[in-house]
Amino acid sequence: MQYFAKKFIYLILFISIVQLVSAQQKSKVEILGADLFEGQTSTLGSIKKLIGNVVLKQVNTIMYCDSAILYDDSNMVKAYGNVRVNHNDSIRMEGNYLKYDGNSKHAFMEGNVKMFDKSMTLTTSQLDFDMQNSIGYYLNKGLIISDKNNLTSQSGYYYSRTRNLFFKKNVVLINPEYTMKSDTLMYNTLSKTAYFYGETTIKSVKDKITCENGWYDTKKDISQFSKNAILYTEQKMLKADSMFYDRKNNVGKAFRNIELYDSVQKITLYGNYGIMNGKTKKTYVTQNPYALMIMDKNDSMFLYADSLFLFQADKKLKQKESIKAYRKVKIFKSDIQGVCDSLIYEKSDSVLSMFSSPIIWNGANQITADTIHFFINNNKLDSFELKNNSFLISNEKGPHYNQVKGKNMKGLLDSSNIKYLRVYGNGQSIYYAKEDSVNYIGINKIDCSEMEFYFSNKKISKGVFITNPEGFMYPLDEFKPEELKLKGFIWRENEKPQKVYYQY
Repeated sequence: MQYFAKKFIYLILFISIVQLVSAQQKSKVEILGADLFEGQTSTLGSIKKLIGNVVLKQVNTIMYCDSAILYDDSNMVKAYGNVRVNHNDSIRMEGNYLKYDGNSKHAFMEGNVKMFDKSMTLTTSQLDFDMQNSIGYYLNKGLIISDKNNLTSQSGYYYSRTRNLFFKKNVVLINPEYTMKSDTLMYNTLSKTAYFYGETTIKSVKDKITCENGWYDTKKDISQFSKNAILYTEQKMLKADSMFYDRKNNVGKAFRNIELYDSVQKITLYGNYGIMNGKTKKTYVTQNPYALMIMDKNDSMFLYADSLFLFQADKKLKQKESIKAYRKVKIFKSDIQGVCDSLIYEKSDSVLSMFSSPIIWNGANQITADTIHFFINNNKLDSFELKNNSFLISNEKGPHYNQVKGKNMKGLLDSSNIKYLRVYGNGQSIYYAKEDSVNYIGINKIDCSEMEFYFSNKKISKGVFITNPEGFMYPLDEFKPEELKLKGFIWRENEKPQKVYYQY
């Protein structure tokens, strides 16, 4: 029984194939016209030679040429001179020579070949076209012109039904606004969107993009890039795992492992999410962001926060060149560390300002105030200013702390270390006087409106009391423990950033 079932299936398949072949054979290439007609028989079967204004047809495909040979038995056509093909009234082809297989509906055209559809023109030296599946391809260089886009490649495939073009090797897409180069690219002539794979470069007057994967909507001028994606502008370089870029609005978004370098400010921002706005000239980075600021050849400053903003100078926007940090701000430099809630570094004014409970540590010194300003000269921290509730604590040894308190203070730095400090208004100090580097003479507790201190080896070495000083030097054993600290004293070394760390 099984044997007869198999035989029956084979019979059905055989009949179907015969019917299919028969149907194909019925679709013969027809002659619609020619100036001269000659028929003959050869080893290849019946042949018809046609000369002058030749017109041939097969179903919905019409062929025009100067002369042709029609092979009746094989349903084959060879056409010569001014060859034109119209397929489905949607695709037109031109060339010098055509070989057309009426059974497989496969056309091979060469010699100044051009193919047209409603949205593009293809120019190449040789073209193969599958009429049945509406697929064409070339392997010997081609040029596609679609709207304002010109595309060249070594090889390409055209899928008429989906309007997709697939290109390989030395792909170059030229638009009035930019030039795209890629190893492999797919382009849709309806949506005007290019999809690229492999090493790709998109270059314009304003910017340059490199990546290995992504898409570009040339109509809307928006794009997305991934895999080694880098965006270069006049002043910035942006790297990320993936990016979205709106060229018209000049807005870029970056995701994961972001690295943004500003060549003007010499600052690099890192994070996992960022927005770069070319119109507002503002860049925002968040999700574990930090900044690397080159201070000089031998040192750098790391800046950490919940959010970082980078601003470019712009007179129309009344905007200065600056970087701003918000929430949980931390600074780490080899010789200076700090924390605060917000920070602004104005590059043009060379001022770094810390707000909301700022603290700075420099060696054994801890500095606090309502606001702290650092002044930078030649990429080095040069001096500082403390505004309101200024307090300096210097860990002398063990439980001993030199302390200076006042309304405002100003100080000078040498190689980022405090070398001089002056107090303005409501000055108070507790200062340990030494006989030598080990032994103490006593404790100076002095109130003085204005006073100044000199530092050596990152510690207070000398105090000068200028305006109406009041105070005494007490022996160590006569000083009550509760009087060893000025009002407001808090030693906060446990909050001090200890090292550079990378947040992603």
